Amino acid sequence: MAAINISITMNVEAQPGQSIWYNGANQHCVFLYLLLKSWPGAANVWLCHDGEIDPYPPGMMLEAFRADLRPIQKAIYETDLVIEMNASLGPDFYQVLHARGGKSIAYKFGNDYVFAAEAICFGAHGWIPNPHRTRHAEIWTNPHHMKTCAGFFATLERAPVISLPHLWSPYFLDQSLVRDAETRAQWGYRPQTGRRRVGVFEPNLNVVKTTLIPLLICETLHRRRPDALAHLFMTNTFGIKDNPTFKHIALGLDIVQAGKATAEPRFPFVDYAARHVDVIVAHQWENGLNYLFYEALHGGYPLVHNSPFLGEAGYAYPDFDIEAGADALARALDTHDADLEGYVARARRVLDAVDPARPPVLAPYAARLEALFADRN
Repeated sequence: MAAINISITMNVEAQPGQSIWYNGANQHCVFLYLLLKSWPGAANVWLCHDGEIDPYPPGMMLEAFRADLRPIQKAIYETDLVIEMNASLGPDFYQVLHARGGKSIAYKFGNDYVFAAEAICFGAHGWIPNPHRTRHAEIWTNPHHMKTCAGFFATLERAPVISLPHLWSPYFLDQSLVRDAETRAQWGYRPQTGRRRVGVFEPNLNVVKTTLIPLLICETLHRRRPDALAHLFMTNTFGIKDNPTFKHIALGLDIVQAGKATAEPRFPFVDYAARHVDVIVAHQWENGLNYLFYEALHGGYPLVHNSPFLGEAGYAYPDFDIEAGADALARALDTHDADLEGYVARARRVLDAVDPARPPVLAPYAARLEALFADRN
C-alpha cells in the first residue's frame, strides 16, 4: 500500500482563552494523531482546523505539533483520508477529497444516542447528526459506546461501525505540570492518615455523567462513619447549585447540613486534584471509558467508579448501587495506602491498554486503514 496523507479534524479557535481542558474531544484528536504518526502507512498526519490561526491559543498546548497543524482549506488538496472527529466538514471539502480518490471516516467519541434523545426531549445541545449527509467509508467508535450507539450510528450513517481501542496519553497532564511548578509539587497521591477529602468531577452537562450518585455515595458513608470524610468538593456544580431539584436533594443530606460538602466551579482535574483532593468518586452511565479515570489512575489517586471497562483498577461498584458505592469508598479509605504498589500496577495495565505509543494499541487501527486502502498500490 502506498503511504497516505491523513487529516484529522479538530476544533481550534482563534481565541486566546481556548483550553485543551475544556473537554476531552480535542485531546482525543491529538491522541489519535500521536497514534497514527507511528503507523508506517502514513506519509503525513495533519491536525486540521477551520481557517488561519496565528498564534494558536496557548491553553491548547499544541506547540510541539506546530508543523502538522494546518487549515483544512489547504490540507484537503493533499489529503487521502479525512478522519472527521471534532469538526464537521461541508460538502465542498468532500467533493475535493473524492475527486482525488480520497476517503473519509467519522470517529464518534461521544454518546450520540443520548445527545439525540436529550435534544429531542429537552431541546438540549442543539445536536444534529451528520448535517451534510456525508457518506463515510466507516464509522469508528470505542467499546463503551457500542451498546447504546452501534445500531444508531450504523442506521443513520449507512456505514459499518468499528469498535477500536480508546486512546489516552499523559501528554497534556505532563505539560500542565511542566508549566506550573506549584501544581507539580503537589500532584500525585501520597499516603496519609486522618479524614480524607473527596473530589467529584462529573461535568453535569447531560445524563451520562452527573454528580448525583457520587454525592449520595458520600452521604451514605458519612451516615455510617461521620468522621471518615473531611470534605466533599463537587466541581462543575456551582452553576447548578440553585437548580430546584439539585438544591432540594442536597439540602436534605446530612453531609451538606454538616458543612462538609460544597458546590465548586469547573477546574482542570490536574490542578484541582493536586491541591484539594485525596479520593475521587465517579459515576457514569454508558460512558465507562473517560479521561477522568485515566488521569486519576495515572496520579495514583484512589478512584471509586462504576466502569465495567477498568478491570481490577480502582475501587469498583456496580451500576447505580449507592450502598455498594459507599462500600467501595470505605475500601479506598481503609486499604489504599497499604496496597499502593499493587494499585499502581493494576492502574498501569489499564493505561497501557489505551496508550497511543504502544504497538498493540496501534495494531487494530492499522488493520482497518490497510483494509480501507487495500486497492492502493
